[in-house]
Amino acid sequence: MSEFFTFKEKRRFRLIEKELRAAKLFPVLSFDPEGNTFLCEEGRMGFGFVCQPLSGADEKIEQQVNSLLNENYPSNTEMQVILYRSPDINKQMAYMKSLREGYKHELYEEFIDQRSTFLKTHTDEPLVLNDKAGIYNLGTVHDLKLYITFKVPISGNQPGEKDYKELRVLQTKARTTLENIHLYPSSLTAEEWVRFMNTVFNWGKGTTWRNHVNLWDQDQPLCNQVLDYDNDIEVSRDYIRVGDKYIKALSSKRKPESMYFGEAVTNSGDLSGGTGGVRTNYMVCTSIIFPEVDGEKQKFERKRQFTINQASGPIVKFVPILLDKKNDFDTLYQSIQEGKKLFKLSHHVIIFGNSLEEVEAASMTARNFWRTNRYEIMEDKSIQMPVLLNCLPFCGDFVSRNDLQRHKTMTSKEAAPLLPIMGEWKGTGTPHINLISRNQQIMNFSFHDTGSNMNAVTAAQSGSGKSFLTNEIVTSYLSEGAQVWIIDVGRSYKNLCEAFEGDFLHFGASSKACMNPFPLVVSLDGTMETRAPDAEYNENDNDDDGEEDALIGLIEAMAAPNQKLSDFQISSLKRVFSKVWRTHFRKTSIDHVADALLEHEDIRVKDIGNQLYAFTSKGSYGRFFNGENNVKFNNQLTVLELEELKGRKHLQQVVLLQLIYQIQQEMYLGDRSRKKVVVIDEAWDLLTSGDVAKFIEAGYRRFRKYGGSVNIISQSVNDLYDSKTGRAIAENSATTILLGQKSETIDQIKRDGKIQMSDYHFEQLKTVHTLQGVYSELFIISEYGRGIGRLIVNDYQKLLYSTKAEDVSAIQKKRDQGMNLNEAIVSVLKDRKNVDPSLGQVA
Repeated sequence: MSEFFTFKEKRRFRLIEKELRAAKLFPVLSFDPEGNTFLCEEGRMGFGFVCQPLSGADEKIEQQVNSLLNENYPSNTEMQVILYRSPDINKQMAYMKSLREGYKHELYEEFIDQRSTFLKTHTDEPLVLNDKAGIYNLGTVHDLKLYITFKVPISGNQPGEKDYKELRVLQTKARTTLENIHLYPSSLTAEEWVRFMNTVFNWGKGTTWRNHVNLWDQDQPLCNQVLDYDNDIEVSRDYIRVGDKYIKALSSKRKPESMYFGEAVTNSGDLSGGTGGVRTNYMVCTSIIFPEVDGEKQKFERKRQFTINQASGPIVKFVPILLDKKNDFDTLYQSIQEGKKLFKLSHHVIIFGNSLEEVEAASMTARNFWRTNRYEIMEDKSIQMPVLLNCLPFCGDFVSRNDLQRHKTMTSKEAAPLLPIMGEWKGTGTPHINLISRNQQIMNFSFHDTGSNMNAVTAAQSGSGKSFLTNEIVTSYLSEGAQVWIIDVGRSYKNLCEAFEGDFLHFGASSKACMNPFPLVVSLDGTMETRAPDAEYNENDNDDDGEEDALIGLIEAMAAPNQKLSDFQISSLKRVFSKVWRTHFRKTSIDHVADALLEHEDIRVKDIGNQLYAFTSKGSYGRFFNGENNVKFNNQLTVLELEELKGRKHLQQVVLLQLIYQIQQEMYLGDRSRKKVVVIDEAWDLLTSGDVAKFIEAGYRRFRKYGGSVNIISQSVNDLYDSKTGRAIAENSATTILLGQKSETIDQIKRDGKIQMSDYHFEQLKTVHTLQGVYSELFIISEYGRGIGRLIVNDYQKLLYSTKAEDVSAIQKKRDQGMNLNEAIVSVLKDRKNVDPSLGQVA
């Protein structure tokens, strides 16, 4: 008889014993898509929700969490709250690429592919960056996922109609409460359960979940779909090895004596921007058992009375801890008297590492980190696998829980602050720009995630990474096919313009640019009466309210750069200009306007005509505004450089305003479905000098109407509120981005009430900083939330975006040798020997 046959004989024709199969670890059998319910072993059914962690909380949310915990659940129902730093960012990466599907461009596609590769690579490998000051291990990129599940007993091994009916009622109640908590629940499906379990147990680069969207096999029990075939599990006394990944289970031995609702946000990591948090993947799980109410109350009363008797006797002198125990019972008793229900709760932390050394170190870091938050968590020696299983959705074993003795009796009053339902802000949702939080949570951000306007204002002191951020924003929107204009003073975007083959327009002595505004005008008031006869009909004409405000604002800026025109002068200017326009229409010139004003009988109106002299054909600025308008925006990217006009501030300001007007007209006549982004950098003083607030307000209204997004950049957040124009810009900007600001500046805006935020957010704002060559931090205030993100780019982008003199000089030397920009950047990186292939270089 062959050895193989003998082997099968001994095992009753089984090659592998049932007990040795990994599927036996997981009691989840099947899924009902109609009701989104799971059938489990031990006569139990379950349902769950995939939620979004809260980034903030208030008393109303706390009340709803208490309602969730005080619901009438069937006896021995288990509720799990699982907060998981998941390596699965595939959905976000697919979304990021799908935004660009309609636009094909080789360079932009390469840029997005690099970004996706960079982020995916560092879901498994820690992101380690270095500069002259040292090496920074930022940890692994992840998506913080929140799962809330319920598992209830049924009357038999198979559910009956009554079981389904009761479960549906409970499911509806739970969903409604979770919606009221603003966790945005969606039903947990078999596909999502299998995917979650696969990310916990399969970590290799070739694992199925990394390469496939749909993992659920409807013909197989769910418990058979967890482990990949090339994977194995080894259980040791103080760790679990799954393939090449190591796992440690820890449980909370002591919890804080008191907590306020909202402190659970620390489960997401170190929010201070320091290095105190765990840098690997981990999971925080709270398991709650709802026992039979009356029986649990009676048991509690007996224990409480026994403890009171002990604490009142002489034994307390020798066992002083009895007083603490009595106080705990008194606290619970008070909660019960207030109508709170008793239940049992356990709190666990599961750590993942790429090696035994890494998971050991991460475990020690976790213990220290949670200790600073008044928890005492300890490794579960010899029971690693049972604890891990009790932290997985629907995998808890009712019998083993009694043996583990990790559940503590409490009420919703004590439990609500403990639930791990909070995390860092994930951004606005749409991945136009990818940021990373302080704890490596992937953050998606877009100016277009708004219910109002799509404008932004950015405040960034020198050296805080403003140019890097702007370059990244521009590149990201270009990759989606957006049309982008950059108005700059300082040539910060010349390299970017050349790299993406944009148009670079300057206004120096050699410039032939003419920006006569009048050939662009369609109508003064949106009516046919003031419509230019030769203006082509546009489908958007019915939505236009005319351009009079913009044109009057432009003429006013030409005539009165410092002092505001009086109401009488403005009214007269409008009357005169309307008459000139109706006479000459698109052939109108500044000369026509000035002459008509000079003919007016009132000296105050004549003064305006005299003050326009510099912009007439005879004046020194006239060549820029008289003649045929030859500034065309035919390219996807246009950089408009005002550096050479620095010595002529008045002209520089008018050129800026005219460019804003001309961009508006381009948006009006262009494709409304195409995104349009305008960036104005280093020009704050031009926007706030004189009386241009009305021009800006009118411009912002039109930008919003045409689907445009304007991002104006200043050095200090105080600039936004120190002038009428600044306030107009701030009020018309749905998004505010703040890079590094001085502490005294932040104190002042808080004191003056210029920005409405909590004390916590103001303290967070003070910690926003930049590590040169590593990352830039930005505090985003949007209609969809607020939080801190980090901009981290690869070495190629660092050099492409850099405005440092040594970087600009190094690239120029290579260009002088005949290299194109791309070749020059790669050559400089090679010379410096800091090309890191894992960061996705362009070659």
